[in-house]
Amino acid sequence: MSNKSTIFLFILILISSSGFIHLINGHPQQSLFIITGQAQGTTYTIKYINTSAIIEKHSVDNLFSEIDQSLSLYQSTSLITQFNQDNRGVKADFHLLNVVRASLLISAATHGCFDITSKPFSLLWGFNAATPKSIPSKDLLQKTSQAVGHDHLSIIMDSLVKDNPHTKIDCDGIAQGYTVDQLSTLLRNKGIKDFMVELGGEVFSSGKNLSGNDWVVGIEGSDVYATDDHFITKKISLSNVAVTTSGSMKKFRRLGNRYWSHIIDPRTGLPVDNGIVSVTVIGKDAITADAYDNGFMVMGIQSSLLLANQSKDLGVYIVYVKADGSIADTANAYFNGFLIRE
Repeated sequence: MSNKSTIFLFILILISSSGFIHLINGHPQQSLFIITGQAQGTTYTIKYINTSAIIEKHSVDNLFSEIDQSLSLYQSTSLITQFNQDNRGVKADFHLLNVVRASLLISAATHGCFDITSKPFSLLWGFNAATPKSIPSKDLLQKTSQAVGHDHLSIIMDSLVKDNPHTKIDCDGIAQGYTVDQLSTLLRNKGIKDFMVELGGEVFSSGKNLSGNDWVVGIEGSDVYATDDHFITKKISLSNVAVTTSGSMKKFRRLGNRYWSHIIDPRTGLPVDNGIVSVTVIGKDAITADAYDNGFMVMGIQSSLLLANQSKDLGVYIVYVKADGSIADTANAYFNGFLIRE
């Protein structure tokens, strides 16, 4: 469901397991179990440590299907599709309400830089289903802006409503993070404490790996953009936190004589042009990190660092283009605390 580039974040497989139960002095030994598959237009990997394989793949796939019925723009019967087609709103389920509540909170925190109602702008620029033949005019952007803004949304009891019939939502910038959190809940409900969930590059880790250490995740640093090769240049150590990445390096649309970023500023309707290549966020959960990495792409470097530093559990790492065309990076102290120094 996400339109974010997933090339920026990779999982380092540092340990392996046959998946069989081994006995030591007659007692089951902890083993690593891995479930992989495809969902939401990308791939997923679930690793957990237990004495036996107690998570069945079909239960994971059922959860994906349940979430897609709520949040997928590609399903004609999903709740989000029904909401976008309705003039007033819909009776929402658990998933849609959770995602919209989180979206509204982060929209307010980022002063509208993250906003799930910016879908009409994305359609104008052709980053969704439509393909424009020209750059949208100022008049068209102004007219479209009348239906954009998180203040058009309200949650009333169990319903999601809008005050403008043209308001539409797109949860792609937060739904994968939410799904990672729901998969993590599935594992916890089975009594599993040590695990890592990855969906399209969005990650949440819990407890320790089979070696008794924090889980290790690789991300692309600034030097990866010096060539066309993509490889892991930084490693971070994670336990009971999430990490997600948003980036625009590989997603552009050519209109006229310019290339335009796929990241739209919900406040103006224009693609962002602030030099940021990618943003990686560490947060308490994946839904939080996922939304903020999109918001920070729009906010710019200094505003993003300032906002992240106002929270005790929000880390940000930004790769950006300097005025001379070279690639550089910056991070706040909280993020740097997770870096593995080699």
